[in-house]
Amino acid sequence: MAEGYSAIARTVAHIMEADYAGQPECAPCGGAWSWLAALAEAEAAGALDDELFVQGVRRYLAGFQDPGLAFEASAKADFRPTTCGFSVRRHGDALYVTEVREDDRLAPGDAVGLLDGRTPDEHLASLPGNPVNGDDPERQLWDEEVARCMRVLVRHADGAEEDLPVERFPRPGLAASLRPPTIELHEGAGPRGDERAVVIAAHHFVDASVLQAMQLRFDDIQRADRVIVDIRDAGEGMIGNAFGLMALFFDREVNLRDLMGQQIVYTRYTERNARLRARQLARLLDMSDEAGRAWVQAEIDHVAACAGQGFVKEAELEEDMLFPPAPAGQRTLLLTDVRTSGPAERLAAIARRAAAQGCGKVRSVGRATRGSLDYANLVVAPLDEIFSLVYPIAKTEDAHEGRGLRGRGLAPDVHVPFTPEECTRDLVLEQALVEP
Repeated sequence: MAEGYSAIARTVAHIMEADYAGQPECAPCGGAWSWLAALAEAEAAGALDDELFVQGVRRYLAGFQDPGLAFEASAKADFRPTTCGFSVRRHGDALYVTEVREDDRLAPGDAVGLLDGRTPDEHLASLPGNPVNGDDPERQLWDEEVARCMRVLVRHADGAEEDLPVERFPRPGLAASLRPPTIELHEGAGPRGDERAVVIAAHHFVDASVLQAMQLRFDDIQRADRVIVDIRDAGEGMIGNAFGLMALFFDREVNLRDLMGQQIVYTRYTERNARLRARQLARLLDMSDEAGRAWVQAEIDHVAACAGQGFVKEAELEEDMLFPPAPAGQRTLLLTDVRTSGPAERLAAIARRAAAQGCGKVRSVGRATRGSLDYANLVVAPLDEIFSLVYPIAKTEDAHEGRGLRGRGLAPDVHVPFTPEECTRDLVLEQALVEP
């Protein structure tokens, strides 16, 4: 490595202060100085390698509660990403296993009470910041922290306790981790048990697979009394691949641009950000046709004019798209949770705006979304030949004025608190199936 770990870490901390769009509102969350001191001490003791360094930086970034932030390592790094093979969710003083993938020593409903001999609260207190998405237990995301531990104390369903070493399994790449959508028919739904429900579970919007699945089940969807759209664990992808679901959102024809109106954003045009954004646009220019090149060149000129000006107020518009009304009399329910982010969270925001404007028919059930919509326009800052930092350079007007979604998300119309029973029963879906 051309630079030491501590030098790279200081550059990350500097970018987060001087270039990241989430300033000044995120400043108290980073805990940069205690984190830098801990890294420097570990490096001086010879206790850092590429894997531990990446873990340390990602812990620091997690404290900002912005899922757009990422610290990436190239194939030159001296480790390969791993996972512990199961997922957990906090309730009370324990972490409950909600899903088991590779580690068959555990089962859904098992409780993890100690992490390396510490309770969850004691574990957090031992860290320089909070990397689990805040203090609200229901919104905390513990999977990465569990995977960093050496041992866990597990209480099984029969009451037996077992002190287990944490196993390491290869983390699948993005393509391998994407689950296909599912569409299921449920008879006997509704408060009186006389409705037909269709449940569309979308786990990502990386491609057009959700729309394709809906086209294959078009008749079932059209005839359903209620349609339940499950986006609880959807975060990856692009909003364009989610537009098919919006045909279920409105009770009359709606133009998306008219519905959402002009959106004000504040883009932080530091010299670094302008340089990185210009590089992105230059690559786009090379791939554009003649009509597209004129737009890209205008953007390049705009970025050059704004370089060094700090936050610049800009206006954006949604796509000019018409959406038809959903079938008359059909109910639409949207299932959300803290892992609902990115394009899925935008769907929830559009549904909320439509309801406020009197043209929406969506009722949301579950738990508040991630709160990922405050910051956008990601750039990649190379730090050396191995590591790079991904961060957003623009923020919404709400975030700029202190009314952003970070740390709280979009609350559902019907809140279903997490309980350990949900590890083995889908209580949120059950509620949506009978919701009046």
